[in-house]
Amino acid sequence: MKRRTFLKGVGGATLAAPFLSSLERPVKAQDGAPTDPVRMVIFYTQNGCLTNRWFPSVAEGAIDAAALTGKTLEPLAPFASKLLFPRGFGMFPKGNVTVNGVTYFDPHDQGMGSKLTAAPIDSAGEHWALGRSLDHVAADYVNQGSTGPLVLSVGNTFANVKGILSYTASGEPYSPETKPSNVYSSLTGLFQGGGTVTEADWRVARGNSIIDLVSDHLDVYANQNMSANDQRRVSDWLELLRETEQQVVVSAQCTEEGAAGLGVTADAVSAASPGGFGGSTETAFTQGGDMMIKLIALTMMCDANRSIIMQWPGFVTFDWLGHEYDHHGLSHRIGNAGVGGTCVTGVIDMLNQIDQWYAGRYAQLVSLIDSIVEGDKKMLDNSAVMWLPELADGNAHNNNNLPIVIAGSAGGYLKTGVAVNVAGGTLETGNSEASCMAEGDEVGFNTGSRGGEVPLNKLYVTLLNALGAREGGELIQSFGMVDSNDVEAGITQPGEMESLKATV
Repeated sequence: MKRRTFLKGVGGATLAAPFLSSLERPVKAQDGAPTDPVRMVIFYTQNGCLTNRWFPSVAEGAIDAAALTGKTLEPLAPFASKLLFPRGFGMFPKGNVTVNGVTYFDPHDQGMGSKLTAAPIDSAGEHWALGRSLDHVAADYVNQGSTGPLVLSVGNTFANVKGILSYTASGEPYSPETKPSNVYSSLTGLFQGGGTVTEADWRVARGNSIIDLVSDHLDVYANQNMSANDQRRVSDWLELLRETEQQVVVSAQCTEEGAAGLGVTADAVSAASPGGFGGSTETAFTQGGDMMIKLIALTMMCDANRSIIMQWPGFVTFDWLGHEYDHHGLSHRIGNAGVGGTCVTGVIDMLNQIDQWYAGRYAQLVSLIDSIVEGDKKMLDNSAVMWLPELADGNAHNNNNLPIVIAGSAGGYLKTGVAVNVAGGTLETGNSEASCMAEGDEVGFNTGSRGGEVPLNKLYVTLLNALGAREGGELIQSFGMVDSNDVEAGITQPGEMESLKATV
């Protein structure tokens, strides 16, 4: 057995195994992997947006505050130098897709099921995605032990393909946590007085000691064909490890006082937790959403998870904004899920209000993460906080030229302060206001944009490599099952997106 097999089995803990002459020599450390914690946070919204207002005024090149002025993302102007706009990505598969001889198409099912899996959805049954999602793959690489991703939402999330974004495996949906109190209770056991604590204490706070977590791997390791002298060394080493265990540094901010500094207290969490089924949607989205954002920052401060999703439900009425139609119905411009018809009066203004509301929440998340000092950097500098949409324009239901923004350079791996046209050519912003500008207008369907078909897989590969994911010491080359509508073709464009890398 190779030593790296054992080291991988102990979840990346920095454990120094004794030199065993009868076994294989150690492998070279992975080159290029980050030494500081690097985290990925996905801020996910449904039903698209008014793309012509969302995109910055600069399609390619340097982004400053002026490029965001008057746009949906104007609240991000103070962070312009830390933003990356990857322009020209499209999701695959999409539209009519044939799986096992059956053709299926539903833009919302695919926009949810295929978005993070880069896999088709099952054309039969519950229409679950047939692949594993990015958050789980990333968690395998960057989370300590066997910790899965932290997937959050608020309010009444649907337990079907239109409400599930995360997948542990093909056909296995992963439901989000909607109660802030549950997230908070999982973190309080990690609070320390600052300074150095043992890895064992950190693990026990989560329910396991480090050695308990990897007992199967240790058994296999200890049963290798080795000399009696090496067997004795392994036994002595494990006994020493059990007594002392690896020392790790927990952030001095991972305390009750540090949490309170973010506005996270037991009383505040309790007040924000009546969300979920049967609770007030307004309370869930406003108080609950605000608390979830703070809990994301606290989770990062405690290094409890490095793969995080904040998923906002799509079939919600923003009644606190004075709306009487749900977001999905407004995105169709007629107030319901139908196709065609007369525009709801003021629908463009209402969609703009929703877009701006989400932009405010995303800016809040970015600002909070950027306010936390981590070593000689801000935590945002060691993160990739990505706003990823289900659709581009909600009326056209298109999944090309997706409006995506990433805050933070993931430890210097990604470019910042720039928009990058990965597709080449001229990218449109879409025609989201092509109809419904006057009372009595009929809905038009030319609201989407053309171009922008570079597979989203390549962005995901770039993000995984930015996080430090490596296979055999080499950069990751592919993600998902397909990068076109040809399901049988599989991955046809491997590799990351070089134009997004700061090292280029």
